[in-house]
Amino acid sequence: MKETPIFEEIFHRLIKLPGFWVKLLIGGFLSFVPIVNLFAFGYLYRLSRAVRKLGQPVLPTWGDWPGLFMDGLRFAVVWLAYWLLPVLLAGLITWLLTEISLGALANVFFLAIVLLSTVLFSSALYRYNMRKDFQDLLDLPLILRMTWMELPRMIVPAFVFLGLFVLLLPFYGFALFGGFMMFITYTSLRYRSIEQKQSVSL
Repeated sequence: MKETPIFEEIFHRLIKLPGFWVKLLIGGFLSFVPIVNLFAFGYLYRLSRAVRKLGQPVLPTWGDWPGLFMDGLRFAVVWLAYWLLPVLLAGLITWLLTEISLGALANVFFLAIVLLSTVLFSSALYRYNMRKDFQDLLDLPLILRMTWMELPRMIVPAFVFLGLFVLLLPFYGFALFGGFMMFITYTSLRYRSIEQKQSVSL
């Protein structure tokens, strides 16, 4: 995909891929169970790598379960550091703000952090995929620059992700898995497009 990725087009192409709904159901169910959800994480990790490699929306197959589990551990490291940790810290600050009667401000703050963390996580995941080196995750200034550079184009997809999560909160496994399928596909294509343009200009 050489043209600049457009979120709406990527989203429609993704859900029209053969087997999308079946793979979403499998990943959604797996996401509900601790430890077992690492298989779902592994699928998302393979999705991110396949999209980056092929340059188009693609759905990996469910298979090689031991390898899928190991890929899930890789994904979990990035997810814990760049998504869950910021969200948990934001949750703590939100609780403190609520305790001092700043509930409205607290809710806005929490939602903003969830949005930003979603983009930050996608940047960190793409950065890790470039070399599969965990040391690259320590380059926080670079990952922050990647996030800031793409933030204007990620806001709408991040809002869609957040909307899915809120709308399907009782079914959080499906919300998280489906939301990340959509968001990771789009952001991987965005960063791949930038990477290709930079390599051509060199």
